[in-house]
Amino acid sequence: MARQSQTPVDAEPTSGKGPDPAPVRSMIRLRALDPRDADALLAGQDDALAREISGGPWDRAALEAFLSRCSRWSGDGPIREFAAVDGTASGGDKDGAEDGDGGGRLLGGGGLNRLAPGVERGHAAMTYWVLPAHRGRGLGQKIASALVDCARGDQRISQLVLFIAPHNAPSQAVARGIGASPSGPPERHPADPERVVDRWVLDLR
Repeated sequence: MARQSQTPVDAEPTSGKGPDPAPVRSMIRLRALDPRDADALLAGQDDALAREISGGPWDRAALEAFLSRCSRWSGDGPIREFAAVDGTASGGDKDGAEDGDGGGRLLGGGGLNRLAPGVERGHAAMTYWVLPAHRGRGLGQKIASALVDCARGDQRISQLVLFIAPHNAPSQAVARGIGASPSGPPERHPADPERVVDRWVLDLR
């Protein structure tokens, strides 16, 4: 999920529904992140996730405002935020619970941002995250792979850029699993100079 400071309020809002953002990948599917996800995010966030996605814990008002903006963005726009949901059965989880129309249980998510700070024209910053209750099952790799599939389908994106903390070994393992590699020494995060990150890249073309 994009940090709040990275996401312009007026990033191509649209009242229409965009195309299906990505194909199903092994028991998960991606859909646009939207207000139905607020409760699961608020209940599921831990300190590590909060630091990575927003710099601190979400409060309900800020999160709902962000999710409302996400729901209005074009499905083929420059900033896309996705929810990764359980893709079993007809879209619900194994107990039949759903998080909305055809929803499914929220497992994690990610984003593709062609307007992110520090990203060149034709490139996109990619993020991925997994809620604490669903970690340790390989879902980070599945979510990242689905996002790569989505990016490969967008001819405007020739390279994906991942900003990963040097100590975040699980995220580095996910990046290696999709074929990304570090491109240089640690640097200040383009959107948050207080954070030091490694820049990983994955060429798509």
